[in-house]
Amino acid sequence: MKKKTGIIIGIIAILIVLIAVGIFAVLYFMTDIFKSSKQLFWEYASNSNQIAKMISSENEISQKAWKESHSYTAKGDLNIAVTKETGTKEIKLGTTAKHNQNTGRTYSDIVLYNGEAELLKASYINSGDIYALYCKDIYEPYYIGFRNSDIKEFISKMGVTENTTQILQMLSLENVNSLTKEEMTYLAEIYSRVLLDGIPQEKYTKTEKTTMNISNQKCEVVGYQLQLNQEDLKKILVDVLTKTKEDAQIISILSKMLASTENIVSSIEQVIIKLQETTLEEMNFTITVYNTGKGLTRIQMNYNTEVELILDIDDSKENKKNVVLEVNNLNGENSELTTGMQVSMEKQILDSMIIYTTNIRDNKGEYQITMNTSIGNIMNDRIENNSKITIIDNNTTIETSYYKTIQAATEEVDIQELTNSSAVIINNYPKEQLENFFAGISNKIEEIIPEKIGQLNIQMTDAQDGLYYLEGIVSSVFAIMNTNGISQGVSATGMTIASGLKQVVLLMNNSIENSIGNASNSLVEQEKQIFNQKFEIYKGEGINGTLVKNLLSSVITNNTSNIVDNERIVKVRLDGNKIKKPEEWNEQGERNTTKLSQLREYIKAGNQYNVVIEYNTKGFVEIITIIEI
Repeated sequence: MKKKTGIIIGIIAILIVLIAVGIFAVLYFMTDIFKSSKQLFWEYASNSNQIAKMISSENEISQKAWKESHSYTAKGDLNIAVTKETGTKEIKLGTTAKHNQNTGRTYSDIVLYNGEAELLKASYINSGDIYALYCKDIYEPYYIGFRNSDIKEFISKMGVTENTTQILQMLSLENVNSLTKEEMTYLAEIYSRVLLDGIPQEKYTKTEKTTMNISNQKCEVVGYQLQLNQEDLKKILVDVLTKTKEDAQIISILSKMLASTENIVSSIEQVIIKLQETTLEEMNFTITVYNTGKGLTRIQMNYNTEVELILDIDDSKENKKNVVLEVNNLNGENSELTTGMQVSMEKQILDSMIIYTTNIRDNKGEYQITMNTSIGNIMNDRIENNSKITIIDNNTTIETSYYKTIQAATEEVDIQELTNSSAVIINNYPKEQLENFFAGISNKIEEIIPEKIGQLNIQMTDAQDGLYYLEGIVSSVFAIMNTNGISQGVSATGMTIASGLKQVVLLMNNSIENSIGNASNSLVEQEKQIFNQKFEIYKGEGINGTLVKNLLSSVITNNTSNIVDNERIVKVRLDGNKIKKPEEWNEQGERNTTKLSQLREYIKAGNQYNVVIEYNTKGFVEIITIIEI
């Protein structure tokens, strides 16, 4: 019971935080309820509802409704280009999709090309309650999928604890989405009133008239300011919790969201007691709102003396909206990670499409992201969407573009039905069998992916090179999301997070490299054994050709993952002239993954080979010599 009560307390706390955040959104969006002496602050702040208009897509809503009522086919072209001083490398992919309105089935696939040749293909089907993936190169016989209706039972069978399952159930978006419009309105009105009444009038002040540039326009404005400290925030939270436990209708709504009615009131009381006993660290929030009365608004937020956030909103034009968000690190600490950044978004509504343009840049000017997305109108039962993302990272440019057309089907759309007999439905199998099955799938992926990368002839000389291509892959995901109508705000947030993570990865990599350099003379024997074992199992005389192919796959995987560590790169040498050699083969020992992939194709499964291993001065496998008998 204690564990369950603890879970409920935790969930209540999370919900209250979400509600508190939601209250600020409500205060921004619902100006009609602000009739107190604090009206000017909240009335001007409410102009931030333009952000919701900015990130929403009227065309996406109409496209979604159209898709739900039509059978259709779709085709897309995806291109990733990485341009460095040494030249440009392009990766080409294609997508297709189709939907049968009568059966409700949906199919889509993505193909990786090497020139005009199909290199790798993966596909997806949603057939009724079954969602499944297929890749011939990884698992040829069947689609692999899951049945959604009993996914909770499957998660439990796979060993997820009852507590975790309960938390997932309590936080289910399905429960939150089940709230009615009347219930959402009730929560908004009640909590907004609690918040308004809970902030004393003296917390609001008026600033002197000042001159500033808002959306590149010089303005003379007066600001309305709200200042809160940690005790104010604690009081607001206690007031919200107290109102929650005293309001029967709110308790009923929470019970619906939590899918549980047990101990809600007592759990809230425990949270209130814990909160009142807790001493919060010093926090000072200042929010200042400036409004020109001409469709221009600035909202400036400061946290202590550390972070400043400036939000400029331009709503002065009917068919063109602009929002600029600037974040500045004021204290200069962690300057490598937080240099300050600016995000600008523009939405332009034309007769045939809606165009979104987003620019993200850091204050040092070393990193910039530009996203351009066009969401078309439905014309003659045809839709055209496209998105382009450009990343400028120091002296390298990564460009991703995706163009997608959707057309109403003129004939019956044929999509395979998935059943227990035509697909591997993981819900049907015991945990032990699935563990073995997915281990085999994982091994196949480790073999296939390096081989395909090698065939593309992508050369990565260090960790930064690898991150450039990773940025291209991440941006391609967001480009596809953009053309499918996902909010540009979501993509902007995702790309911002990705750029931050990239910087963290580089810092961690440098730290790791330095640690390796400092500790290179004291590498433990166990580390060498783990590294060497994956090659030594193939050592000996009369080794079957199939095993030699597996050995080469291990070398390719190793060299791809250890691209920045020369001590871990393994070279392959050929002794004699029986084995066909790829062009420009390095007789002293070849490390190039493309050539090693070619050599793997030349090895004959039915032949026998001798495998000899040589080690470097630190005891790691360095050269593997293959001799055909």
